[in-house]
Amino acid sequence: MKSNHFSFHRYFPVSERDRKWGLYVNTIGETRVPPQSVYPPTGHPKGYAFDWQHGRVLDSYALVYISGGRGGFESARRIKLPIEPGSVFLLFPGVWHRYQPEVKTGWHEFWIGFDGDTARSWQKNKFISAGKPVVKIDSEDTVLATFSRLMQAVRANRPALQQILAGAAANLVGICYSAQQAPPETGNPGSNAIEQAIGRMESDFGGQLDMKALAQNLGVSYSWFRTAFVMHTGLAPHQYLLEMRLVRARNLLVGTGLSVKEIAVQTGFEDEHYFSRLFRQKLNVTPSQWRSRSQKP
Repeated sequence: MKSNHFSFHRYFPVSERDRKWGLYVNTIGETRVPPQSVYPPTGHPKGYAFDWQHGRVLDSYALVYISGGRGGFESARRIKLPIEPGSVFLLFPGVWHRYQPEVKTGWHEFWIGFDGDTARSWQKNKFISAGKPVVKIDSEDTVLATFSRLMQAVRANRPALQQILAGAAANLVGICYSAQQAPPETGNPGSNAIEQAIGRMESDFGGQLDMKALAQNLGVSYSWFRTAFVMHTGLAPHQYLLEMRLVRARNLLVGTGLSVKEIAVQTGFEDEHYFSRLFRQKLNVTPSQWRSRSQKP
């Protein structure tokens, strides 16, 4: 078999400053594997190098993006999945895995390895899971552009390079998380119903929106709408609307001379006392205290 890969990679020492940042990157790279080529290529340090027969166990996380070609992925959790162009798979510390391109297609892979308290928190809170390591993304242009910028930053050895890389790693994981939050398939029309709903909330947050009526108007059931909305935003529709109203109220408190009662009415709270109580509950200060504190020089 051939071995004429193109490969660019770096492995980084990690300082105490990097660890205190909460997220740090230990490797980044790109490899183009032509058809009929040996895989994986050599040149990687111990702890990262592997072969298909033995697989590998990492002591940190990694995100691998396949922009072209096909292959397969396996992990210790009896997961065997095909890898197609546009696939991203996550590797987890302490979890055995292996992957490789098909001989007849090869593939083009990008990767970034990372770790830190932030990454461990993502896994602990189930934002990422070794049980769901592979995701098909629909924003490949963003992912490719991100990796391209990172390679340029690495080659230029930009100041605070670790922090640049860590921010990009968080962004890439966020893209994967977003791709996994697709609304449940129920046959209901309106795949962009959530975007439309948020638009309605933004244009009419001062009114009295009925969420069940809004779902009906969008052509979806309320149960579908609520589940999909939570998956997209992390909040139920009514809670999301309340947060929007409170943001608007904070801006009015600082930027206008309107009374607290007038602001409550303009932001959809008919009861001034409920508005003040909710404001204090969410922000630990009253509306008047927020105004006074924000206007101090």
